[in-house]
Amino acid sequence: MSNSARRALRILEAVAAAEPPPGATEIGRALGISAGTVFRGLDALERAGYVARFQASSKYVLGAAVGGLRQSLLAQFPIRDICMPYLRQLAFASGETASLTVRLGWYGVRIAAAPGTNDVTSAPLGAVRLLSDGCASRMILASLGAAGEADFAVWAQRHRKPAPDAKMLERDLKQVRARGLAIEETAFARGRAALALPVRGKTVAAIAIEGPVLDLRRPETHEDLPHWREIVRSVERLVQARPALLEGPFDHLDAETVVMP
Repeated sequence: MSNSARRALRILEAVAAAEPPPGATEIGRALGISAGTVFRGLDALERAGYVARFQASSKYVLGAAVGGLRQSLLAQFPIRDICMPYLRQLAFASGETASLTVRLGWYGVRIAAAPGTNDVTSAPLGAVRLLSDGCASRMILASLGAAGEADFAVWAQRHRKPAPDAKMLERDLKQVRARGLAIEETAFARGRAALALPVRGKTVAAIAIEGPVLDLRRPETHEDLPHWREIVRSVERLVQARPALLEGPFDHLDAETVVMP
């Protein structure tokens, strides 16, 4: 790969990771290269459709071409299309967005979602979180058992990832396994929680209801929880009958080698 191509990829990664949208000066400062060099890289990326001006300003966001690449990538997960009718059932039954997260290394990737009527702001498709972060990812980590938990802790320390306190994480994952679901307090509804349920097969995925549907203190008492569990079990039965449904385009990669910004 040429130096200019490598630099363009670094600029594209900086635009993707930045919040709020950055300009050439901010990107150059973050990457240690001149603003002029960054601007030339941004100009090439903009002409190719990989970045776009934010509201006609000098700031940049990801362009339409990146969205197309993302859709092409997510389409390579067979479970995605199979799962959509069940996500829609959950969204209709709960009123909240339902989503599917799969494992990639020591991360969870949100690959499908069905919006609910109460949805305000959802994470984008392709959003990535550490397996210790968020109820869907934690559901996957809990399903890996104590050995997987220990391997994750070693990996997170080696790569300086912000994992929770080891004892706190162990206690939380033990509770997730005992309940058979993971919960996460929602920022906009204190005392209420989103939830995630496991889809177990050859590997493990998780289906989440992302809105504040449970009482944080008594999450198992919601009257609709058995119905939601049965919808997810329908997906699980499909996966167990056809294990290839949970295969993904990155299964050949060693989890230890997958490190994202």
